[in-house]
Amino acid sequence: MILGKTSAGILVCSFTLALTGCASSVDMADLKAQVDQNTMKIQKMGQVSSGGAGSQVNEQLADIETRLDHQKARIATLRGRLDVIDHRLDQLMEKIDTQDAQLKLLNQSNVSKPGPQPTPGTTIPGNVMTPPAPVPVPAPSASLQSPEILYRQAMNDYQKGHYDLSKKEFGEVVSQFPGSHLSSSAQFWVGQSDFNMKNFTNAIDSYNRVITKYQDSPKRAIAYFKMARAYELLGKKKEAIHNYRRVIELFPLDRQLDELAKRRLSRLE
Repeated sequence: MILGKTSAGILVCSFTLALTGCASSVDMADLKAQVDQNTMKIQKMGQVSSGGAGSQVNEQLADIETRLDHQKARIATLRGRLDVIDHRLDQLMEKIDTQDAQLKLLNQSNVSKPGPQPTPGTTIPGNVMTPPAPVPVPAPSASLQSPEILYRQAMNDYQKGHYDLSKKEFGEVVSQFPGSHLSSSAQFWVGQSDFNMKNFTNAIDSYNRVITKYQDSPKRAIAYFKMARAYELLGKKKEAIHNYRRVIELFPLDRQLDELAKRRLSRLE
């Protein structure tokens, strides 16, 4: 079991590093500075041109405007790549969580699996007869038996795009099994379900619960990042900047998220 988790972790690290490398060749902050610089040049040269300085100024102005258009196009391309990275990061997290739940469920079933039992009515050592088998009692529902089963079902529905249903099921993991090791992750995926339905305010509330209620949760770093993204999409620049900075300040060893947070900040500051 440990080997499977370790392999999955290595896969995530290597894949996300490759993804962030796609956008690291051009620094967003430098591009923005170049755009601002060229914009100022255009404004100044436009003033000179209006004063009748001649065709040479107009040619230089046209050249700068062309370069400015190219720089803006490159910025748009980089932003698109960052969005793709975010999406793929979410997909990898889904796969890791699903595999983790499956491994824990398999381990649980192996531990609880009963050994061979003597046939009722037969003689066992000591000449003691085994008692008749008890009348079977209906087993409780799967969701009450195991948080892993419910969590896995919720993740399956999430991956299929059934976000209303996955939100409900992840919420049941949180409410029915508050002490489970899956509780904080389920709370995070409640937020993700809302995020994908563009219920950003509700998503922020779920991410904040992960941060404040589950101090040891492995989802705290990504919860800060996704909360910042939700604020950004709501147009709340100040809150978005604050939470991107929290990722950088609190989780400097999480290199993938640290890099993504810095790049998001370069767009907002």
